[in-house]
Amino acid sequence: MAEPSVKRLARLAITALLLAVMAISAIALLLLACPASTLCSAAVGWSTLSAPKKLRVCGGTAAPEACDIFEGEWVWDDSYPLYESKDCPFLDGGFRCSENGRPDASYTKWRWQPSCCDLPSERLRNKRLVFAGDSIGRNQWESLLCMLSTGVSDKSSIYEINGRPITKHDGFFIFKFRDYNCTVEYYRSPFLVPQGHGPAGAPKFVKSTIRVDSMDWMSGRRKWRDADLLIFNSGHWWTKDKTIEWCAYFREGDEVKMDMSVNDAYRRSIQTLFDWLHREVNSTKTQAIFRTYSPSHFSGGDWNTGGDCQLETLPDKTPVKSIEQWADMLKPVIDVLGSNHMPKLAGLDILNVTRMTAQRKDGHLSVVRNPASSRQAFLNKTSEVKEVERIAATGVCLVSLTPGMSFSTPSS
Repeated sequence: MAEPSVKRLARLAITALLLAVMAISAIALLLLACPASTLCSAAVGWSTLSAPKKLRVCGGTAAPEACDIFEGEWVWDDSYPLYESKDCPFLDGGFRCSENGRPDASYTKWRWQPSCCDLPSERLRNKRLVFAGDSIGRNQWESLLCMLSTGVSDKSSIYEINGRPITKHDGFFIFKFRDYNCTVEYYRSPFLVPQGHGPAGAPKFVKSTIRVDSMDWMSGRRKWRDADLLIFNSGHWWTKDKTIEWCAYFREGDEVKMDMSVNDAYRRSIQTLFDWLHREVNSTKTQAIFRTYSPSHFSGGDWNTGGDCQLETLPDKTPVKSIEQWADMLKPVIDVLGSNHMPKLAGLDILNVTRMTAQRKDGHLSVVRNPASSRQAFLNKTSEVKEVERIAATGVCLVSLTPGMSFSTPSS
């Protein structure tokens, strides 16, 4: 049975909100976004992923929930960025790209404009917002902290509840905004399922296993389950070179599945997520969102074959005609969890950002991941040093800059 229109609008509001924090630019999650203005419909399922619908002709009397906020374009906005990374005390040093030597700032000037709707906003208080996933989710979370902090005059009222500084090495952080009684939390879980030692009797060459039939241990103990807004992402670690080639095999129960492919394991983990949400999460309290895969932008090779993205300064304005090349990452999500128009579970929305992030080849760390790696400093180094540093920075064409991509969200 279809959800009531009001409830569907509320869910769309939260989904639109997450667009504002997608890929490291965050619209304050003290804000809720909802569609308003002239609207249009573009139902997209797996069968139509290869051909985006044209949404330029807007009008008529379409229901508000029919607006497709995932179809649109990147537009230049001189009023952006929404915050400066130098003014944010919550960023890891590796994400401070302007301070680390990136000479241009054009990547901060683009915002996402849906074709047939705008994203106005409204305040949100007394909530737990939880990000769980890999470094892409961490980018969003850090940018969100920066965005939220711009509206708080007393910065001492924002603190990590365990007193820990942000580093890349800790598994989770919980920041509280005291005046709003709101926490914004991040839990590192690249697979969303647990990785650990193999069971007794596993072959000696099996260094670790990824248990695809069980959720990460942090999903319990009230860490994820009782959040008001729960944002998942996964995908970039589900590759052969980051699993099997590292002697990390897949496991169900106490059995190591030596013949299970990466694609089958990823699909099984998505099914595990679906089952956990259905069984453990109260959909009347918790809004769950799964953020789809964000493409990498290596040129001249992959991360381990000489690829790079250091010279990109502008987005690709050519519409992405097909996302079939990322089908391995998208089809399991759509088959198991559903699409952004037709999620298969109450209280779940799919944040389908693959097509829009595919255009943002300019929005990566590249060689500006630390203060010593400005472009000129990089160019001055020997080829041997460059190669060592390039290999050490395998994620720089995956991870996004802060501040980065922003979305059309008029002020409240």
